[in-house]
Amino acid sequence: MDKNINSDRLIIPVYINEKIVLDMLAIMEDGFSMISQVNYTEHKENLSAQKVDAGISTSASILSKLLKIDVSGELSRTGNSGENENIVKEKVHTNVSLLSKFRGFLVEHKMVKTDFDFSKIQVGDFIEVEGELQKNPLINYMDIFIDLFRMAEIFEDKPQLGKKTQANNQKKKENETIKQIKSFADELKHSGTIDFILSNSKGKAVLSAQERYLANDNISEIIGGHFKVLGKVISICKEDTENIDLLRKTSLSILSEELLNEMFSAFQTADMKQFNLPELKTKILGPAIIIIPVAIYV
Repeated sequence: MDKNINSDRLIIPVYINEKIVLDMLAIMEDGFSMISQVNYTEHKENLSAQKVDAGISTSASILSKLLKIDVSGELSRTGNSGENENIVKEKVHTNVSLLSKFRGFLVEHKMVKTDFDFSKIQVGDFIEVEGELQKNPLINYMDIFIDLFRMAEIFEDKPQLGKKTQANNQKKKENETIKQIKSFADELKHSGTIDFILSNSKGKAVLSAQERYLANDNISEIIGGHFKVLGKVISICKEDTENIDLLRKTSLSILSEELLNEMFSAFQTADMKQFNLPELKTKILGPAIIIIPVAIYV
């Protein structure tokens, strides 16, 4: 065990794009193996045991260069008689340990930006920023809206005798509304990606994350928490006159702003103002960046 390990390497990810991590490490080391075979000889005696380093066997150089596995030992003898035993062990790296190694490589070689400095950030840069993480405001609004209908159904009184037909018609109408809202929310995620918004006092970032890489597929675990994000910048809005369209990955992006406002006006009636709903936004104003996240972690 490495007793000198830094605490910032002991990361706990809630999102990790394993494919990107493996691809980047493979590029850095011209191919690598996640499993290494360690061969060494253990000398057993009556009063003591000694270990002699016999080398590392692996299919690539990543273990000696990047992972720096050290199996050397000190020879200590207290007697002349004993026996030698050849022992073979395997060391396996997990996706998190490989992420830690990849991040460490970027930091060591000063290849990662660590702040929302829009005068220095460029498209293609690796960046690590931290802040509060929120769901796409549109998806968040729709999810809360659906929850309102669900909670209302739980606490609603049973219809009085003679009013069941009216109640059933109202219920049918509500179910149709919920179905439409769910279809709209699904449209925002049809590509298998979902936007998260990370923000702090210096800037904002839209994270275009793939749902399949979320830990336990549980988005609620990360909403509202303070996290670090490691990723690559794919777009920059440096001015407050620019914005990031949250509908950019959907077919709704072809609609004019007037049509969108008319579509969303149904959610902004006087009746809806009595609920503590979040602001309904379709754009994130600059300065802001879009990041393809490699990992989200604490």
